[in-house]
Amino acid sequence: MAAKRKTTKKKMKKNQVQVPFPVLLANVLVLVAVLGLSYMWLCSRCDALGKDIKNKEAELAAAQKRLVNEQDRWSSITSPANLERAIGKYNLAMSMPRESQVLRVGNWSGARVTAMHKPDSAVQ
Repeated sequence: MAAKRKTTKKKMKKNQVQVPFPVLLANVLVLVAVLGLSYMWLCSRCDALGKDIKNKEAELAAAQKRLVNEQDRWSSITSPANLERAIGKYNLAMSMPRESQVLRVGNWSGARVTAMHKPDSAVQ
């Protein structure tokens, strides 16, 4: 009887149906998962960069507003009336310069003379 049991076990193993998992399907599933995760990461990264851009734009707008305020303040401080008032307030002995003390600077857009590049006419 022991022999019969061995033969029946061998027959049962041979009768089992094994469905092989297709390798192509596994590769496709892995590829889809990788693409899905990559898409999600890229989307979240774009959202984070968009928030950073909005924050930087708000920061720039605030800086530009401060710049305009400071320019207005500076122009009001340096107006001739306010300068005369400050000169009087601090008892400064200041007056307008004489004509001989004034140095006139010409138009620099036409002059192309620099330390590195001297035109032929400028070289002596």
